[in-house]
Amino acid sequence: MFGLFKRKDPICGMKEEKGKGIENNGNWFCSNSCSEKYEKARSKIINKKPGCCH
Repeated sequence: MFGLFKRKDPICGMKEEKGKGIENNGNWFCSNSCSEKYEKARSKIINKKPGCCH
C-alpha cells in the first residue's frame, strides 16, 4: 500500500522512480536541471522585497 503514492518533481511533474533522481530540501527531482530551476525560483521568492509593487 505504501508504493501507491509517488512523489512528483515540482518543476516538470515527473513521478518518482525508485533509485533514480535526486532529493533536495525534502523534494524529489528527476534531474539536477530541475533541482537547479527549483532553487533559482525559490531564491527569487525568498529574496523578494516586501510590498506589492516590487
